[in-house]
Amino acid sequence: MRCISRQFEMEGSAMTLTDLLTALAPFDPAQPLVFETEDGPIAGGYHVTEFKLAQIESIDCGERRSAFTEAALQLLDGRGGARMGVGKFSEIAGRSTAALPGLGLAELRVEFAHGNAGKAIYALGTPRATDQGIALPLLGDAALCKPKAEMAQGCCGPAPVAASACC
Repeated sequence: MRCISRQFEMEGSAMTLTDLLTALAPFDPAQPLVFETEDGPIAGGYHVTEFKLAQIESIDCGERRSAFTEAALQLLDGRGGARMGVGKFSEIAGRSTAALPGLGLAELRVEFAHGNAGKAIYALGTPRATDQGIALPLLGDAALCKPKAEMAQGCCGPAPVAASACC
Protein backbone atom coordinates (compact mmCIF):
# COMPACT_ATOMS: atom_id res chain seq x y z
CA MET A 1 0.00 0.00 0.00
CA ARG A 2 1.36 3.40 -0.98
CA CYS A 3 0.18 6.29 1.15
CA ILE A 4 2.22 9.28 0.12
CA SER A 5 0.91 12.82 0.04
CA ARG A 6 1.95 14.45 -3.24
CA GLN A 7 1.15 17.72 -4.95
CA PHE A 8 -1.13 16.09 -7.52
CA GLU A 9 -3.04 14.21 -4.85
CA MET A 10 -3.80 17.52 -3.17
CA GLU A 11 -5.42 18.65 -6.42
CA GLY A 12 -7.34 15.39 -6.80
CA SER A 13 -6.69 11.69 -6.92
CA ALA A 14 -3.94 10.06 -8.96
CA MET A 15 -4.88 9.75 -12.61
CA THR A 16 -4.74 6.56 -14.65
CA LEU A 17 -4.60 6.35 -18.44
CA THR A 18 -8.25 5.27 -18.43
CA ASP A 19 -9.09 8.36 -16.33
CA LEU A 20 -7.22 10.54 -18.83
CA LEU A 21 -9.04 9.05 -21.82
CA THR A 22 -12.36 9.60 -20.05
CA ALA A 23 -11.42 13.22 -19.29
CA LEU A 24 -10.43 13.81 -22.94
CA ALA A 25 -13.54 12.14 -24.44
CA PRO A 26 -15.84 15.22 -24.32
CA PHE A 27 -13.38 17.36 -26.31
CA ASP A 28 -13.31 17.74 -30.08
CA PRO A 29 -10.87 15.07 -31.38
CA ALA A 30 -9.44 17.58 -33.87
CA GLN A 31 -8.35 19.97 -31.11
CA PRO A 32 -4.59 20.03 -30.47
CA LEU A 33 -3.48 18.41 -27.22
CA VAL A 34 -1.13 20.84 -25.48
CA PHE A 35 0.92 19.33 -22.64
CA GLU A 36 2.05 22.10 -20.26
CA THR A 37 4.75 22.14 -17.58
CA GLU A 38 5.50 25.01 -15.21
CA ASP A 39 8.19 25.99 -17.76
CA GLY A 40 5.62 26.33 -20.54
CA PRO A 41 3.94 24.19 -23.18
CA ILE A 42 5.67 21.28 -24.88
CA ALA A 43 6.65 22.31 -28.40
CA GLY A 44 4.53 21.38 -31.38
CA GLY A 45 5.64 18.25 -33.18
CA TYR A 46 6.12 16.36 -29.89
CA HIS A 47 6.09 12.57 -30.08
CA VAL A 48 4.57 9.88 -27.85
CA THR A 49 7.59 7.58 -27.66
CA GLU A 50 6.12 4.86 -25.45
CA PHE A 51 3.75 3.77 -22.74
CA LYS A 52 5.32 1.64 -20.01
CA LEU A 53 3.86 -0.61 -17.34
CA ALA A 54 6.03 -1.78 -14.46
CA GLN A 55 5.48 -3.99 -11.43
CA ILE A 56 7.48 -2.43 -8.60
CA GLU A 57 8.68 -4.09 -5.40
CA SER A 58 10.44 -1.75 -3.06
CA ILE A 59 11.82 -1.30 0.41
CA ASP A 60 12.04 2.17 1.88
CA CYS A 61 14.52 3.71 4.31
CA GLY A 62 12.23 2.67 7.17
CA GLU A 63 12.51 -0.98 6.02
CA ARG A 64 8.88 -1.20 4.89
CA ARG A 65 8.26 -3.26 1.79
CA SER A 66 5.65 -2.41 -0.79
CA ALA A 67 4.51 -3.64 -4.17
CA PHE A 68 2.58 -1.65 -6.74
CA THR A 69 2.07 -1.13 -10.45
CA GLU A 70 3.18 2.03 -12.18
CA ALA A 71 2.49 3.29 -15.70
CA ALA A 72 4.42 5.92 -17.64
CA LEU A 73 3.94 7.92 -20.80
CA GLN A 74 7.19 9.12 -22.33
CA LEU A 75 7.06 12.25 -24.51
CA LEU A 76 9.79 13.54 -26.83
CA ASP A 77 9.85 17.33 -27.13
CA GLY A 78 8.96 18.70 -30.54
CA ARG A 79 10.86 21.06 -32.79
CA GLY A 80 7.86 23.03 -33.96
CA GLY A 81 4.97 22.19 -36.20
CA ALA A 82 1.52 20.95 -35.37
CA ARG A 83 0.59 19.41 -32.06
CA MET A 84 -1.05 16.00 -31.96
CA GLY A 85 -4.83 16.11 -31.86
CA VAL A 86 -6.83 14.81 -28.92
CA GLY A 87 -8.28 12.10 -31.18
CA LYS A 88 -4.90 10.84 -32.38
CA PHE A 89 -3.51 10.77 -28.84
CA SER A 90 -6.64 8.97 -27.60
CA GLU A 91 -6.33 6.43 -30.42
CA ILE A 92 -2.67 5.70 -29.57
CA ALA A 93 -3.46 5.45 -25.85
CA GLY A 94 -6.52 3.27 -26.48
CA ARG A 95 -4.57 0.82 -28.66
CA SER A 96 -1.84 0.73 -26.02
CA THR A 97 -4.26 -0.09 -23.19
CA ALA A 98 -5.80 -2.85 -25.31
CA ALA A 99 -2.38 -4.35 -26.08
CA LEU A 100 -0.93 -4.08 -22.57
CA PRO A 101 -3.36 -5.40 -19.90
CA GLY A 102 -3.33 -3.26 -16.77
CA LEU A 103 -1.86 -0.18 -18.47
CA GLY A 104 -5.10 1.77 -18.17
CA LEU A 105 -5.55 1.00 -14.47
CA ALA A 106 -2.14 1.91 -13.01
CA GLU A 107 -1.23 5.34 -11.68
CA LEU A 108 0.17 7.23 -14.70
CA ARG A 109 3.24 9.45 -14.76
CA VAL A 110 4.65 11.42 -17.68
CA GLU A 111 8.37 11.39 -18.44
CA PHE A 112 9.52 14.49 -20.30
CA ALA A 113 12.14 17.24 -20.53
CA HIS A 114 12.03 20.45 -22.55
CA GLY A 115 14.66 20.24 -25.26
CA ASN A 116 14.99 16.52 -24.45
CA ALA A 117 17.79 17.35 -22.03
CA GLY A 118 17.45 15.15 -18.96
CA LYS A 119 14.10 13.79 -17.87
CA ALA A 120 11.58 14.82 -15.25
CA ILE A 121 8.61 12.89 -13.90
CA TYR A 122 5.20 14.54 -13.83
CA ALA A 123 1.70 13.74 -12.63
CA LEU A 124 -1.31 14.70 -14.75
CA GLY A 125 -3.62 17.60 -14.04
CA THR A 126 -7.13 18.04 -15.39
CA PRO A 127 -7.49 18.80 -19.12
CA ARG A 128 -9.16 22.10 -19.99
CA ALA A 129 -10.08 23.97 -23.16
CA THR A 130 -7.95 27.02 -24.05
CA ASP A 131 -7.48 29.20 -27.14
CA GLN A 132 -4.54 26.99 -28.19
CA GLY A 133 -6.40 23.67 -27.83
CA ILE A 134 -6.87 21.26 -24.96
CA ALA A 135 -4.32 22.01 -22.26
CA LEU A 136 -3.12 19.08 -20.16
CA PRO A 137 -1.09 20.28 -17.16
CA LEU A 138 1.93 18.23 -16.12
CA LEU A 139 2.48 18.72 -12.40
CA GLY A 140 5.87 18.42 -10.74
CA ASP A 141 6.27 15.70 -8.15
CA ALA A 142 8.68 15.89 -5.23
CA ALA A 143 10.79 13.11 -3.76
CA LEU A 144 9.67 12.18 -0.25
CA CYS A 145 10.87 10.08 2.63
CA LYS A 146 8.03 7.54 2.70
CA PRO A 147 8.18 6.70 6.43
CA LYS A 148 8.02 10.40 7.36
CA ALA A 149 5.14 10.95 4.94
CA GLU A 150 3.37 7.89 6.33
CA MET A 151 3.78 9.17 9.88
CA ALA A 152 2.19 12.48 8.84
CA GLN A 153 -0.67 10.70 7.07
CA GLY A 154 -1.08 7.93 9.65
CA CYS A 155 -2.21 5.56 6.93
CA CYS A 156 0.36 2.82 6.41
CA GLY A 157 0.64 0.34 9.21
CA PRO A 158 -0.17 0.21 12.88
CA ALA A 159 3.01 1.71 14.24
CA PRO A 160 4.70 4.89 12.99
CA VAL A 161 8.31 4.60 11.97
CA ALA A 162 10.63 6.39 14.37
CA ALA A 163 12.21 9.54 12.94
CA SER A 164 15.65 8.04 13.62
CA ALA A 165 14.79 5.09 11.35
CA CYS A 166 14.33 7.33 8.34
CA CYS A 167 16.85 8.60 5.83
